[in-house]
Formats: sequence, C-alpha cells, structure tokens
Amino acid sequence: MNSLIMFFNELTDTRDNRGLKHELTDCIVMSIYGILAGHYDAENIAYFLKLNEEYFTNELGLEYGTPSPDTLLRIYSLINPEEFMNIFVSWVKSIIEEKNKLLKNKYKLIPIDGKAIKSATDKINGGNIPYVVSAFLSDLGISIGQVKVDDKSNEITAIPDLLDLIDITNSIVTIDAMGCQKDITQKIIDKEGHYCLAVKNNQKLLYSELKEYFDFALKNKEELKDIYQHVELSKDHGRIERREHFITYNVDFIYGKENWKNLNLIGMTRNYREINGEVSIQEKFYISDLKLSAKEFANYTRGHWSIENNLHWILDVHFREDWSLCKEENALKNLALIRKICYNLTKLDPINTKLSFKKKLTLYNHDLDNIKRLVFNVIPTEY
Repeated sequence: MNSLIMFFNELTDTRDNRGLKHELTDCIVMSIYGILAGHYDAENIAYFLKLNEEYFTNELGLEYGTPSPDTLLRIYSLINPEEFMNIFVSWVKSIIEEKNKLLKNKYKLIPIDGKAIKSATDKINGGNIPYVVSAFLSDLGISIGQVKVDDKSNEITAIPDLLDLIDITNSIVTIDAMGCQKDITQKIIDKEGHYCLAVKNNQKLLYSELKEYFDFALKNKEELKDIYQHVELSKDHGRIERREHFITYNVDFIYGKENWKNLNLIGMTRNYREINGEVSIQEKFYISDLKLSAKEFANYTRGHWSIENNLHWILDVHFREDWSLCKEENALKNLALIRKICYNLTKLDPINTKLSFKKKLTLYNHDLDNIKRLVFNVIPTEY
C-alpha cells in the first residue's frame, strides 16, 4: 500500500509557477505536522513551522524556509476540494483493502452525520453556519468522506453527494431523521448498500404509523408474537440505564411501503435513564431494508453514535474545529479534510495503540519524528 505522501503527489497545483517557493505537497505535509502538534489555524501552524524551520528544511529540503500564514491560506483556497476529496477517498480505500481481514462483522457500519463549524459563521452573508456532512467507518474508527452543505441548502441534498463519493457495498448506512428520505433509500440500495434510518416528524405519516403500531402491538398478545426484543441494562456511578429494542418484519401496513426501497423492518428503541433518582424515557423509531435480529438492530442503532462520540468530539476537543475562523469556501473544505487526515493517521498509528488520543497528540508534539513516521511510512497491515 502506498504511503499518504504518494497520494498527495497526485494533487494538481493550480498556482503560477513563477516565483513559486513552496511545493504543494510540502505545505500539506507541514499543515498535518502543525495540526498533530496541537495548532488549529494558519497563524499558529505557520508560527509552529517557523519555530521548527531547521527541522522542516532538513526533512523536506526547503529552499525558502517555512510558509507564512498568508501562503498557507492561499494554498488552502486554491486546492480543488473535489479533487482533494477524491484523493482522500482513494487513500481511505487503500487502507480498507489493507485492513479488510480485520473487519469481522457481516456488514460494515457507516454512520453519516452533519457537523457545524460555528466560529466560521459568515455574519456578513446572513449569519450562515458552515455544515460539513461526514461518513465514518465504525469498524476501523476512521473518517471516509465529507461534503460541505451548500449555504442555500441542507443535509438532505448533501447526503446523496456523499453517498456518490464513498463505497458502501455490503455496508449498513445509518443516518439520523434528516436522512430519512425515499430518494436516499433508493440511492443506498442502488449502490449495493443497506440502510437503518431514524424516523421523526419530518416524515409525519411514517412516524405516526410506527408510533401507533408499537403503542398498540406492545400491549396486544397477538401482535406481540410478531415482535422480537433485545434488552440491555447498565449501572454506573449513580446512573441506571435500561435500553429496550423492538423489531418486526410486519411492514405491509405501511402506507406507500413500495416507496421506501426494499423496506423489510421497522424498529423502536426505548431508553429508560435514571440519574440520582430522576427518570427520563426516550423513544425512537427506525426503518431498515434488512431483516436484522433484535440484537443486531440494537448494535447498529447504538453504533450510529460512534461518529458523534469519536470523530466529531475529537475534531472539536483536540483539533479545535469549532474554533476555526476560516470562512473562504475552498479553504474551509480543505482544512476540514486535512483535520480528518490527521484524525485517521492518529487512529491508525500502529505503534501507540494503547495510548489515548490526547496522549498520542502529546507524544507527537514532544517528538516530531513520530509524525514523520505516520506521514511518510506505509501503514502496516497489523496494528
């Protein structure tokens, strides 16, 4: 498998060659160093590079020193985001092929979810908050693709574009209620994937049908024969949580069933949570094209939150994405992608598998050769 640097070399450099002082690949590599060393904007990345100018001059053969903040921002804005994303997807595919023997589940799990970059809000143009919709391969814990939501649109239109980018063959795609759309189920099936989608009031008829069915069926002895159940109980530090999962393959009563491509299962989760004596109950409803067992249904619906609890949380807490002030369209997309490259490199680090994410970043900052190993070496098969 090629190293990451080999993929970067395929990226088109649209800058004028006259007076060019910094190679495009070098600037991306130095940005990865900066982010993994704990710096999250062009100003601080450039300052970090300047402090370590001798190191980078020796490693990369720089003739004109390290780039300024303006140079970095200009490069981020000139990179074609679509081409950069295609290169990222190719790199991820090579990783998945290499790690395929580690994927032991019957289906790969791919949660899709949107995330705001709040500090990049454009107050001049109506206060638009940039949203990026991402796909996450839970089985390996890596990011596999992203699409920025158009300022005049929403996640519904961005999700099909993201599905076009990534390979979902033999995978279960999970999306929150925003993605519960007939066209999206069609696209997932057309791409040889499967779906398990949350249903809320944005699909009022479907939601009311599911709610009414489970409200009735769970109290009716005859209907209970068609329902399968899986229950999980956990207790920890004064919190008690009981998670109930119900499924049925009885879907013929769904109005317009044929419009939800290959619909075979409807499900419900009911979470009882008690914290210091206070009890809350939450119910959610789902549809799927697969005849999952109740336990499989529980695993996949819970697994959806891996994108929020892992990728999005780390992007904000450790890579400070929510503090990014970059507003230029291309630069915003490309910086978001560079952060995901950094995330994947850290998750796939074969040497420090037992360290927390925070300790890995501390180690990278302590010795830059640890980052060099990630960027320039082939990621081993075993990790």
